[in-house]
Amino acid sequence: MNRKHILLLATLICIVGTLEIVFRSNELIDTRSRRAYRLDEPLLIEGTKQNSYSLLPQGTVLYYDKSWDEGHSTYHVYFHFKGEFKSTAVETTAIDPIWLRTIPADEVGKLLSDYPVSREDLTTILKAKRVTKQDLIQILQDWKDSE
Repeated sequence: MNRKHILLLATLICIVGTLEIVFRSNELIDTRSRRAYRLDEPLLIEGTKQNSYSLLPQGTVLYYDKSWDEGHSTYHVYFHFKGEFKSTAVETTAIDPIWLRTIPADEVGKLLSDYPVSREDLTTILKAKRVTKQDLIQILQDWKDSE
């Protein structure tokens, strides 16, 4: 993943967080009556349009919004942001969500090669997925060192 993708994903996350703060501070979104969940493991953020991935850290609180007939649910996350970021104005009438999902045990090896995961995140993911020592040995054997 190159810096351009990382910057674009960070910008999108900041925009979403800023909009959430604006909605909440203007009482357009009432978080007091919503269900909230603190993550026990990191979740994978898929920026499919950007073809990039990132992690939502363990401990992040997700605020439930609604469930859809298609079988997925919508959650809100709030971010504090300091400074400035580059962005492009978008229509406020349309919602353009990104996908969030758990990391299956069989994808841990790919995650290690495609994303800089911290030791703490990796430990949490491995424990949450109940990866065995044998699975971990296989992941390490399949790991290709960058040259």
